[in-house]
Amino acid sequence: MTRLAIVGIGGYGWHLVETIRAVSEQADCRLVAAADARFAAFPERTAQLRSWGVDLFDDAHEMLAALRGKCEAVYVATGIASHAPLAIAAAEAGFHVHVEKPPCGTVQELDRMQAALDAAGRIGMVGFQALHARDIGLIKERIVAGRLGRIQSLVCRAGWPRRKSYYNRNEWAGRLRVGPAWVLDGPAMNALAHQVANMLFLASPEPCRLAAPAAVRAELYAAGPVPSHDTAAIEIRTAQGATAWFVASHCSRETFGPTIDIIADGGSASWTMRQGGTIRYADGTEETVGGHDGSKAMVADFVHAIQTGDASGLTGRLADTRPFLLALDGAHESSRCIHRIGPPHTQRVDGPDDPRTVVDGLDDLIARAALGKCLFSDLPDAPPWAVATDPFDLAGYRTFPQTFAPD
Repeated sequence: MTRLAIVGIGGYGWHLVETIRAVSEQADCRLVAAADARFAAFPERTAQLRSWGVDLFDDAHEMLAALRGKCEAVYVATGIASHAPLAIAAAEAGFHVHVEKPPCGTVQELDRMQAALDAAGRIGMVGFQALHARDIGLIKERIVAGRLGRIQSLVCRAGWPRRKSYYNRNEWAGRLRVGPAWVLDGPAMNALAHQVANMLFLASPEPCRLAAPAAVRAELYAAGPVPSHDTAAIEIRTAQGATAWFVASHCSRETFGPTIDIIADGGSASWTMRQGGTIRYADGTEETVGGHDGSKAMVADFVHAIQTGDASGLTGRLADTRPFLLALDGAHESSRCIHRIGPPHTQRVDGPDDPRTVVDGLDDLIARAALGKCLFSDLPDAPPWAVATDPFDLAGYRTFPQTFAPD
């Protein structure tokens, strides 16, 4: 029986609790402890945990000390700024670590996390559950097998509007920093981070691996009252040859996507969250697969790696997600700052109590940039707020920031 603990039962943390419970019999695992400084804010969840015999701790470090030798792994489902220090503390205390996405804000933090895991001989994993889903998995299998040939391009487009309450839900939403820690929160780093990881995963012909970004060109914007980006157009050139484009915003008028379209030498593929994917081969044949969450498979895969002591075939290992942070840190370096989109190009809609910001014409701009495989400033009729940027070379990149500076 593999014993598991979790830090953080709010937000996605509770989904992890429920997922662990759902796979516990099949995966031969059990949640034995939970830590959160805000149990009083979650009375029903707290009561449920107690009824399951889960030990509760108000302090994560106290839990780690109490569980030495009594628990194999810890899930870290807290705010971005606390991921690295908690993961390092858990590794140093002898635990395998599963950290929620994004793993942290900067590549140097990830390197410190991995160093702690390596020193302790423990497994680290990141909660990119879509990488464990059947729909993304089938497309990846066909790429690895060579059925689609060399991947040429991948394009993600999405409109995910967010209201004021989304940014008020915690101390880090929409922030560049929390204290001294970089969080760089925004659609590319957080809400739609899965899609950046998915594209890099599908751009690589190696099993379990993400393609390595060689250079990034990005335009990061804020239209709403937040210091970090809420709108992004990012171009990622990979060492494997494929180029990926991510064009998305929290300030679209409508909700759409995320959708990923892939062009390869031997065919194409398209994927939409919850709907699944379709692969079209050059010979005219097609394969389809329905949408799949991947969360249960992610937990089961992590537990299996712990039980066997072999993480070589584990998708989403911490070290293997370094390309994701390289791409996002590089995007900020290329953009150099968060560019502002203000009146007269924006509107506040949906009333005074919980408004959201909409950028005029943005839905169409996202569609056209995705179709043209370009950034907003590259469009023939680029919007007046678009700011052209230069590519940022990621060769030997190890420390953020270098060129990025907040306003």
